[in-house]
Amino acid sequence: MAQETPITKLSDEKLMQWFREAKFGMFIHFGAEIPERLEDSDLTRTEKYEIGVREFNPVDFEAKEWVRIAKEGGMKYIVFTTKHHDGFCKWDSDLTDWDVIDQTEFKRDIVAELAEACKEADIKLGFYYSIADWHHPEYDTSYSNRNGFHFHPNPKADITKYMDYMYGQLRELNEKYQPSLFWFDGSAGFRNPNRKRLLGQQEMVDMLNGYGAISNSRLGDDDALRYVNYLSMGDNMIPTGNIGMDFESAQTMNDSWHYNAADEDWKSPEQLLANLIDIVGKGGNYLLNVGPNSRGLIPEASVSRLKIMGDWLKQNGDAIYGVEAGPHPHDLGWGTITQRKEGENTLLYLNIVDWPKDGNFQLYGLNNKVVSARLLASGKSLSVESTYNSAAGLNTLTIQVPESAPDPYVSVIALEVEGDALMDQAILQQRDGTVYLDGFQAIIRDKEIVPNKLLKPLDHKTFTVPKKGEGIMPAHGMTLNGFTEIGQALTWDFRLVQTGTYKVFVVNSIREGQPLNADGRLKATIAGKSVENELVELERVLNPRMATQVMNSFAELGTLTLQNAGMTTVSLEVTSEFTDSNPAFRSLMLIPIEKIKDDKFPK
Repeated sequence: MAQETPITKLSDEKLMQWFREAKFGMFIHFGAEIPERLEDSDLTRTEKYEIGVREFNPVDFEAKEWVRIAKEGGMKYIVFTTKHHDGFCKWDSDLTDWDVIDQTEFKRDIVAELAEACKEADIKLGFYYSIADWHHPEYDTSYSNRNGFHFHPNPKADITKYMDYMYGQLRELNEKYQPSLFWFDGSAGFRNPNRKRLLGQQEMVDMLNGYGAISNSRLGDDDALRYVNYLSMGDNMIPTGNIGMDFESAQTMNDSWHYNAADEDWKSPEQLLANLIDIVGKGGNYLLNVGPNSRGLIPEASVSRLKIMGDWLKQNGDAIYGVEAGPHPHDLGWGTITQRKEGENTLLYLNIVDWPKDGNFQLYGLNNKVVSARLLASGKSLSVESTYNSAAGLNTLTIQVPESAPDPYVSVIALEVEGDALMDQAILQQRDGTVYLDGFQAIIRDKEIVPNKLLKPLDHKTFTVPKKGEGIMPAHGMTLNGFTEIGQALTWDFRLVQTGTYKVFVVNSIREGQPLNADGRLKATIAGKSVENELVELERVLNPRMATQVMNSFAELGTLTLQNAGMTTVSLEVTSEFTDSNPAFRSLMLIPIEKIKDDKFPK
């Protein structure tokens, strides 16, 4: 399928350098839509959509304006939907007439104009390209990612001919517009190993890398990065800890990827900036979506939020651009840490969402000597004191800070330490007393030994699709499936800092509106004390790190008192089988009883 690569392939490190430094990009979903006047007509979906394509005429589209908005928002690259599942091409393609030049009254090459504007503004450009194609006559409907839908089903479709077409279009896009990135989507129909071979993952990535473009993992769900350059998390998904690889989280600003006038469920600037520091603190990139309307205008609600983010980045960009993941691999509760080398020393950026009200910020587990501390935005120096908690076996750094947060969204402390940053690698109790034990950080104990099975879910390198196998296995959305039989257990070790009385909760993942179906019982044993219960939902809250409408469902196991600080072992075991259910296990949480008020649960 692929021809000889046109240039010598750069090393993976050189190809990925710009991506690792950029950290923040704009995703643009834009294309033809079914005209509103035809929504309730008797026409078929195909007829409606093809009318929408012919009438596609974004008269207010200006590529330079899109790029200006991205740059004002502090974004370093743009990913544009060149071809979505509908197969409609927003460039002048020599391989099909199902494109913006041949089918519409607009007759302008959107991709060409955007490529030129990005080049002038020195911003990288990437191309979203759907592997699925509901319009191409040789795309076999059995490969569709939407229940076999196709505009013009062809019983004699030859998928190999479509693959030749796809490879041809990818070469065309590279040679005409020189993108830096390809963002594949729609390969769900190729998950069967025999079908996946048709994608030619190694061949395709070699071709793209030869042109100087990197590829995401949705080219055949390559979460383990066997062939591709970086991991795309599931839609709207942020990993729960540092996963140890290059990744990107693509998220909507509201609940829609394409423009939707009825969708007013906009994320707040606070949430968007919290997402940014969360993702970058774990070593990833944040790809934030906008959906221009039919006239080609980015909605004001998106523009205003990006302006706020850009203003924040003008003051705090050193904590984001070109940094590495923080030195602690687990969730911290108050925010995240990013870092960069400063000569022989290290600059740690403490990106704080939950600002302390008493004027004392405490950082657990830092084992370096502090050179200096200051507020990043203002440069104001801060006093620090380091103490050692012998009971917990933990260093605590206390930084004296203003009682009011310097920034209304995220306040940043720049902390310079001697040498390479060294932090306790254990799961740490959070500053507010909460203990969060993520399922992906557990050790699996199956009912029977499964030969060659990795015992830590994180090590399976499966984050976006369920993994088949015996016993407890990683599942979609960084949950665990198969935790249902007597004899199975999950175990963790964590460092307890604050002794006290805690309520113990099992947290399962569930879609909004769906009932929790869990007919078994679980028992948690912590420092030799046990609590056991069936899973009865007390509360559910939206999970901002997962796809839209994904909820955290809380079920209480009981209350126990922990009297000894230090490293603590936890086990969670099945004591009564889940015969008619398979809940999606997310985490075990210990919450101080004084923290639970008015039945409000943390996200």
